[in-house]
Amino acid sequence: MKSKLLIIFVSLFLCITTYAQKLMLNEMFNEGVVLQQNSNVLVWGKAGASEAVSVSIQGKTYKSESDEEGKWIVTLQSLKAGGPYRLKAFTEKDSVVLKQVYVGEVWIAAGQSNMGWVLEKSNGGKEEIANATNKNIRFLMVPVLTYKGDKTKGDMNWRTATTENVAPMSGVAYFFAKELQAKLNVPVGIICCYKGGTSAEVWMSRERLLNVPDHASIVESYENYMKNLGQQKYNELYNKYELDFKLYSDSMKAGYSNAIHPIEPMGDRHYKRPNVLYDFMQKRIIPYTVRGVIWYQGEANAQRAEQYRTLFPALIQEYRDDFKNQELPFLFVQLANYDHPAYGSQPIWAELREAQLLTWQKVKNTAMVVTMDVGEKNTIHPTNKKPVGERLAACAFYNVYGLNNPYSGPIYKDEKFNGDKAIVSFDFVYDGLSVDGQVKGFAICGKDKVFVPAEAKIENNKVIVSSELVKEPIAVRYSWANWSDGNLKNKNGFPASPFRTDNFELLTKGVKAPIY
Repeated sequence: MKSKLLIIFVSLFLCITTYAQKLMLNEMFNEGVVLQQNSNVLVWGKAGASEAVSVSIQGKTYKSESDEEGKWIVTLQSLKAGGPYRLKAFTEKDSVVLKQVYVGEVWIAAGQSNMGWVLEKSNGGKEEIANATNKNIRFLMVPVLTYKGDKTKGDMNWRTATTENVAPMSGVAYFFAKELQAKLNVPVGIICCYKGGTSAEVWMSRERLLNVPDHASIVESYENYMKNLGQQKYNELYNKYELDFKLYSDSMKAGYSNAIHPIEPMGDRHYKRPNVLYDFMQKRIIPYTVRGVIWYQGEANAQRAEQYRTLFPALIQEYRDDFKNQELPFLFVQLANYDHPAYGSQPIWAELREAQLLTWQKVKNTAMVVTMDVGEKNTIHPTNKKPVGERLAACAFYNVYGLNNPYSGPIYKDEKFNGDKAIVSFDFVYDGLSVDGQVKGFAICGKDKVFVPAEAKIENNKVIVSSELVKEPIAVRYSWANWSDGNLKNKNGFPASPFRTDNFELLTKGVKAPIY
């Protein structure tokens, strides 16, 4: 009996050992994968401890060795665009082969719900889906997971952005990819890593947040909240939430449309807690080699707009550190026009837009898309995503691919005061300033700091601003509101970014953490 047990034990041990030594590619490397052209491309996975690992593609073989835990990483160099290519990873004992590997341009699409707004619900989306036949656009959707043990919602497989697959892809990312593929004529891969309702700190590591005093308060506030609440109390609240949610779901299925959606309690399963999606989503794609990032987020940080001036650059820097590229292009979308019901006449979103503008102006290898003209007054989710994706592509063409094309609307440069008038100058005028009808959206103030609507006109590609109510103006603002009727643009079709010439105290000054 003992000998039989010993044999069983040894057999199980050998099976476990064999499994542990099995060569594996990381989950991102599967059939249909897109690798970045003309770069040092990182490919990684697991094997036996201290085992020689090789990867071959395009007639070249690259070698490495796994560490004591079996982790290995190989650097592929200067891959040529095209495909499908065959990639083989192998050791002395084992091999893994991918037969459908493409090489081209790879971008990460990240942020919150406006990046996640699906193509199917975007303007013209159904027609795009019906006509989506280009197999040289591929995408991977990172599943949304919020805690260890969370049920898997999807997979990490690459898919073609074609009729049968593309409906749930980000509308912004799809239109961006479509422009890139048409202009560059190479395969384009999009890694979709986003979640609605998320603030920037959800996508940052705990260590990075704690590294800056003004950001550490975000983590400390949450952890103090949980300490005061207690794990037992949180579990009770969460269990009640699950029961209430089931009742809500059953009611909706039964046709009771007035059922009230329960609110999930904040805690260690909530997707809005600091660094959660960095840990459970973003880490899954680090350090995949990409050309750059497109980002659409900020709505959830609007109440802390002043803090976003440093938080957003810190997020960008963490991307560059994690993806091992200090020059990583980071292209982002400024918040659209929206009459936010929670803020009324308080220009909270204007302050966040300014933080985004300052990030573009101060952080290298970034670019910003203005979307004031495609916003919708009564919804936080404008559905016209095509111009957003196309403008991001214009940013990429100029800033990343070296093409000489317009990519920005007018950006405030400086102002001069002459009597009762302000003369405002702009960068990115290109073919000239333009409006449809009368110039709208400007306000002006005197020493009392009370802004009043102003008359404005374009002269010599400058805007002359004045008001009968202000004899000695000291400051000008444009579209400085959550929702504005501002209509300034350039003749190339790009709208002007909101701006202010003053430095009056912000409404969001000193707000360093959300209230839990």
